[in-house]
Amino acid sequence: TGWPFFTYIITAIQIAVFIYELIKQGIYTKNPFQTKPYFNPMLGPSSYVQINVGARYLPCMTFVDGITNITTLQWPCPNSTDTDTNVCTLSELCGMGGISTDSESGLPNPDQWWRLITPMFIHAGIIHILFNLVLQILMGSKIERYIGSVRYGFIYLASGISGFLLGANFTPAGMASTGASGALFGACIALNLLLLIMNNSTRHHEISAKARTKRQFKIALLGSIFEIVIMLVLGLLPGLDNFSHIGGFVIGVVLGIALLDDPKHLYTKEYRAYLESKNETTARNIGSFFEIRVRNRVIIWYILRVVCLVLAVLYFVLLAKNFGDKGAGASESCKWCKYINCIPVNGWCELGDLSVTYSS
Repeated sequence: TGWPFFTYIITAIQIAVFIYELIKQGIYTKNPFQTKPYFNPMLGPSSYVQINVGARYLPCMTFVDGITNITTLQWPCPNSTDTDTNVCTLSELCGMGGISTDSESGLPNPDQWWRLITPMFIHAGIIHILFNLVLQILMGSKIERYIGSVRYGFIYLASGISGFLLGANFTPAGMASTGASGALFGACIALNLLLLIMNNSTRHHEISAKARTKRQFKIALLGSIFEIVIMLVLGLLPGLDNFSHIGGFVIGVVLGIALLDDPKHLYTKEYRAYLESKNETTARNIGSFFEIRVRNRVIIWYILRVVCLVLAVLYFVLLAKNFGDKGAGASESCKWCKYINCIPVNGWCELGDLSVTYSS
């Protein structure tokens, strides 16, 4: 009903950050688009520049056994244009104030925790950011108008962080991850599905007007589920982070249940009929809370709201603790989980694994 201010602001920030990435790539390599040592098919800066400006990259965030504790190890530089010249320190590659050094051991002490947040504003290329912005502007702004900027913005940010947190626990240490896909999976894909299922919310029934008949509802629901499946399958391709998609979707669902308006099935038939024929704004104020609602349904629904809030808190606490305790070794607790993020062909599931090469 109002202007989607959050969508406008977050979009402007993401575009500004992407322009900054291209400028930085241009300063480093004289070309705003990476062409060496390989071509970036997304039409954007190198992964080294993305790491330097804030991509989620575990060596910048936590201790990586066999990597961080080798003080002589040299890393690619943000201006690297070949695969053979590694002359930078980890601190120089990570940037953003650099990596501190432990005063006793002299080893790097990577602690850039904010890389669970900053990747939402960074994109790998023009194709990447265009795809995200199309979904964000066309679907996200519409949902924001219905549920309000505060709730939409909160779910968007929480979904984005949750996706990168899940990925930090289960993706290979050498995989750099960027983009707003996790946030969009939660704030757009998950909320759109919820609003469709809840179709009859007193404030949001227009969003699923096409699904008012049972047949239309089934078609719209199957279409939404099909879209989700396709996106998750595409997330198995190299360079994409399916954990961010899944994490964002999960938090989008649980926070959506906890924070969205009551679905219409909680209301009495008489009140729903009244809504269909009268002005909805004034109708919402007619009758007490339980006079216009079915008591048993309301109790069950509000218990579900509380459960979802608890689950959301547990999600963040447990994953943050697991990552804090185990660092880059967190994925060792679930060796098969990597197959959620890749197809085991052509070495795809080994992409992102860090190894040390010695040269004479």
